[in-house]
Amino acid sequence: MSPIGTLMTEQNDIESILDQLEARHEASVTRLRKALINYAEKGIRPDPGDRDEGAFAYPELRVEYDPEIPPPTPARAFARLNQPGIYTTSIARPALFRDYLREQLEHLVRDYPVEISVGTSASEIPYPYVLDGSELDLQGISTAELSRWFPSTELSNIGDEVADGGWDIALDPTRPLALFEALRTDFSLARLKHYTGTPAEHFQRFVLFTNYVRYVDEFVRFAVAALRDPDSRFTSLSVPGGTFEHGDLADAEEQIAAGAWRRHQMPA
Repeated sequence: MSPIGTLMTEQNDIESILDQLEARHEASVTRLRKALINYAEKGIRPDPGDRDEGAFAYPELRVEYDPEIPPPTPARAFARLNQPGIYTTSIARPALFRDYLREQLEHLVRDYPVEISVGTSASEIPYPYVLDGSELDLQGISTAELSRWFPSTELSNIGDEVADGGWDIALDPTRPLALFEALRTDFSLARLKHYTGTPAEHFQRFVLFTNYVRYVDEFVRFAVAALRDPDSRFTSLSVPGGTFEHGDLADAEEQIAAGAWRRHQMPA
């Protein structure tokens, strides 16, 4: 781990912490994409030393809690620190979870004397998670070959010890700050897109899964009708393959029916 600038955290520090998380994550993604390009175009393998120093790593969020008085007992089941110690977790897609992270940190900063810092975690971002939007051409290169030189989506690397009740402080001196770390989060986001065809950032608060075609058709009719209403609070409809917005709905139902959604088990 290599934490940077520790902050004796106040409410107005939180945005800086979130900015650091996003900057570190984006830097790792950029380095990983560049390394993939160098390998695909020139056969250059990533430097193991760079990887050891965290070139492709997730950022880490670190909370240090060393109170001089007994901890408070807030009336909530989240954002609680029951014991002194150092709490850490790796963070995936911090820009996507910025509002959530802000809310959690605001509770901690308000109720506890904590120091929060951002550093480099021991977990690397698997290469499949940076391919979207990169325009990388990896044709002719097998996943087995890429997995030899780049971090990959090995389920054995995903630990659920905290959620399963198997975490042991004797094996790890830092306490978990979250039930699931970055690898599990990124894996779950990838599953959402795999099964539904919809980017994870387009999902909202509630998710209903169905694989009945008539239900999907009905949802599409409802959504298109809502968007045609000039007073609708909705702004766009995201479907596998693209989005539809106000003024772009002349034959939306037909386009969606003929589109890519049937390739997905539970189109969203």
